[in-house]
Amino acid sequence: MNYKPTGSLKAFIAAGKNKTRVLGSVERHVLSKPAGDGRSWQYLHPSDMVSTEWCYRASYYHLLGHEPVQKERGFRIMSVFEEGHAIHNKWQTWLKEMEVLYGKYRCLECGTTFFGLPTDHDPKLHPKDFEYLEVPLLYEPLKIAGHSDGWIRGLGDDMMLEIKSIGVGTLRWEAPELLMDNKNDFDKAWKQINAPFGKHVSQVQLYMKLAELLYPDNHPKEAVIIYEAKPNQEVKEFVVTKSDFQISGILEAAERIVKAVEAKEPLECNIGGSWNCDRCRDYKD
Repeated sequence: MNYKPTGSLKAFIAAGKNKTRVLGSVERHVLSKPAGDGRSWQYLHPSDMVSTEWCYRASYYHLLGHEPVQKERGFRIMSVFEEGHAIHNKWQTWLKEMEVLYGKYRCLECGTTFFGLPTDHDPKLHPKDFEYLEVPLLYEPLKIAGHSDGWIRGLGDDMMLEIKSIGVGTLRWEAPELLMDNKNDFDKAWKQINAPFGKHVSQVQLYMKLAELLYPDNHPKEAVIIYEAKPNQEVKEFVVTKSDFQISGILEAAERIVKAVEAKEPLECNIGGSWNCDRCRDYKD
């Protein structure tokens, strides 16, 4: 029987056939990296929970230890993700240099991890070599785990930080009507963004709620969402006040999923039926 490679393997093989001096080799290197982003699927993740494609039935199986089938990876998609990571790192580095970025750090000189500001770790001994590990937020009762991009302390009241890189793909997904109204002209559409997209607000509200549950006496009651345009590096900021209103249904769904896992009673698919849902179609009760 002749085996025909598909998906990521097919892309990897095709990259090796590219007649280039450098690009083909780089593409194969990137595609050879392990799939996934390193997060545990035995927890619910805010970035999934705020999506219109969040499937309760799939999450039920994930919490039981059944990892999702990995989506096909392409070089372009992985490059897009890396660009987003670079933008996050840039802003976090600047805020760290300003000594206003609070959260979890690792000292690269002694290996110690600590929660606070860099100056909380004996600046006389180790003044600058710190890796920022963001703000881990794990709330065990609802099996929710995530990482906020940052916690700003020292620019007025404490703020949760969310950084988003905005490109044409973002607008196609989050605000297609904005692109259509501007005839797919990104610059014109960008200028008309005067409020953060609903999914981004829900995500940062979830982070603030988790911080409240974990640190009831010390948590941000505001968040700042920073948008950076990928094509031209223009930036916008939006300040959001903490409110549970927009995420109450999400938290109720999380509680429902956790209870279903405890009772070993699979939930129904909430986004089109298990026969028509890419996320839970492969799971059998």
